[in-house]
Amino acid sequence: MMSRNIMIFFLTGWMLTGCTSREEVHPVGQFFPVSDRFRDVIPEETLVERMGIGFEFTEGPVWHPDGYLVFSDIPASIIYRWNGKKYDTFRQPSGHSNGLLFEPDGSLLACEHGSRSITRYSPEGESEVLVDSYRGKKLNSPNDLCRSSDGSLFFTDPPWGLEGRNDDPEKELPFNGVFRWQRGRLKLVDSTLSGPNGIALSPDEHYLYVANMETGMVDGEMVNQMQWLRYTLGGDGKVVARDLFFSIVDPSLPGSPDGMKVDRNGNLFLTGPGGILVVDKAGTLLGTIGIPIPATNLAFGPREREIYVTARSTLYRVRLK
Repeated sequence: MMSRNIMIFFLTGWMLTGCTSREEVHPVGQFFPVSDRFRDVIPEETLVERMGIGFEFTEGPVWHPDGYLVFSDIPASIIYRWNGKKYDTFRQPSGHSNGLLFEPDGSLLACEHGSRSITRYSPEGESEVLVDSYRGKKLNSPNDLCRSSDGSLFFTDPPWGLEGRNDDPEKELPFNGVFRWQRGRLKLVDSTLSGPNGIALSPDEHYLYVANMETGMVDGEMVNQMQWLRYTLGGDGKVVARDLFFSIVDPSLPGSPDGMKVDRNGNLFLTGPGGILVVDKAGTLLGTIGIPIPATNLAFGPREREIYVTARSTLYRVRLK
């Protein structure tokens, strides 16, 4: 049976059909530069545009070269497609997918909470489970992924897809991992993070970035620390070093370290407190794209001229420089 939220989605008028001109969009949000270089990335005249509402919990947006965006609605178990004019169902059921990634041949990789796997769907609709276990133990719930030029996949595996999270009786792994899948073999990158989430590679693939939420003592107080870690990769893709790239402690604004993307110049776009944090490759905050609803993930549109932001019930667009 179709849920009430999805029924609302199909009955919401123009917001459903997409927004194809500046006059039709619903501008929302604000911009908060902390450096003059913020405007080298985000033009002065741009807007945060609301493109669709009424979803249940959106995640995992990815742009297809043929000119459309797909994204997950996790609880609805639907992958939606937006072609610039309207939304339709790309895949249902989706296995309660989260992160998505298109491969060069058009196949779609999906991090599925339902099957606790990464599954590949060919353009013809055939499915294949790439990975669902590590050393005989079921993965927690693959969350997000990125792909290197040699075809290796890096992905995070927190417990967010399990009803009881870390205390769920179905949880088999004693840690929440970051993994690398290469030529059919799964290797552990890091098993020490509390909540690994978003993941991305630098343009030269020398660095791997991972978002993490860590709870610990700072100056004698228990705090939640939002972390973005940077792993230095060797020529074979193995990690040779790890450092704390960027962090925020107990922010006053809603939002968390979830999805992230890196542009061709090495700037990082991070979901976090208040919206999307724009951070340069040296780890300096340039400013924030203010989003009214806590953002979950984002994707670049064609030629990195815009970003699409999933934010729970809503999809946004921001034009870039």
